[in-house]
Amino acid sequence: MERYGCRPTYIELDLEALAHNVRAIREHLPEGTEVMAVVKANAYGHGAIPIARAALKAGATRLAVALLEEGLELRRAGIEAPILVLGYTDPGTLPYAQRERIAVSIFTEDQVERAIPHLSPQFPPLLVHLKVDTGMHRIGFLSPESFLRAAKRIVDSEVMVLDGLFSHFSMADDPTSDYSVTQYRRFQEWMERLKREGIHPKTIHINNSAGSLRFPAWGHTMVRFGISLYGLYPSEAVEKEGILPLQPVLSLKTQIVQVKELPAGEPVSYGGTYVTSVPSRIATLPIGYGDGVDRRLSNRGVVLVHGRRAPIVGRVCMDQCMIDVTHIPGVQVGDEVILIGRQGGDEIRVDEIASLLDTINYEVVTRLSARLPRIVKEQTASSTF
Repeated sequence: MERYGCRPTYIELDLEALAHNVRAIREHLPEGTEVMAVVKANAYGHGAIPIARAALKAGATRLAVALLEEGLELRRAGIEAPILVLGYTDPGTLPYAQRERIAVSIFTEDQVERAIPHLSPQFPPLLVHLKVDTGMHRIGFLSPESFLRAAKRIVDSEVMVLDGLFSHFSMADDPTSDYSVTQYRRFQEWMERLKREGIHPKTIHINNSAGSLRFPAWGHTMVRFGISLYGLYPSEAVEKEGILPLQPVLSLKTQIVQVKELPAGEPVSYGGTYVTSVPSRIATLPIGYGDGVDRRLSNRGVVLVHGRRAPIVGRVCMDQCMIDVTHIPGVQVGDEVILIGRQGGDEIRVDEIASLLDTINYEVVTRLSARLPRIVKEQTASSTF
């Protein structure tokens, strides 16, 4: 493996696992349904460029981001696949999207009017996906009249083209709720409104990861594969349904840089929130909350050393943290430590960490810092990103 940075701390990406996840969802969907790989927020902390390339190679045909800047980053990396910006794009920046053939989301009539003066007929028309609000109540058209006026304005414009229509499920990850049925019926009503006006967007999509797993027939022309692209389930309930066997893509690894023998009664780290109760071996790791190891894991989290669990003791620092390895024989400087992933017969899952923090797996991986090198597992390649 090539050197991955100046400290032995990194994220390892299993791109074969990612390819498995893409193939699994494609086989689960009706034939001809496109898969849009959602790589926003640095591919949920995994690394947008290597993940985007791997997803496209595995069979995804489009990419989704949250911000225009994220789409431009992919273009600068030479990625030419269709890209959709799911969130708001400032009208003054739309010339970048137009020139780079990056589709944007429009969810108010005013956005259309503000966009047109910034666009040029010298470039291909700006690709637009209209977002409708079927019950998430975040962004999206609510007024049918405003929606139809915006759609007609786009269709009649020389500098815009209506490429897609979409919405978003808010409770598809909850098998006890039937709200997704309500949202889907509302989405069908929005589609019918366009059809009655003779408007037929090329791409129709509402299914997110949870919807894709649970309601594959609702995929229309495309699904947006987000959290499950990375081998993580939208919720524990969806995982328990056992619909698809997903494989985690990310591991978080470091090495021990010092081991200390401390007597009983010694405080460890800031504030002395942990005090050794017996003579202890305390190991230091070169990773901390500046890397995305949540400070709330102080005196709560665990890592794997020699295939065994070791508790994080004392407060997690910005760049370092300490673990108690008293019960693990032979621990020394240079030993591999797993914060997320498998070692020996044990595994620390993202969902386990999320449960400790009273949050969701999305947040745990997305918060992993950009200063952590992302490398590809040796079985696929030996590259640094």
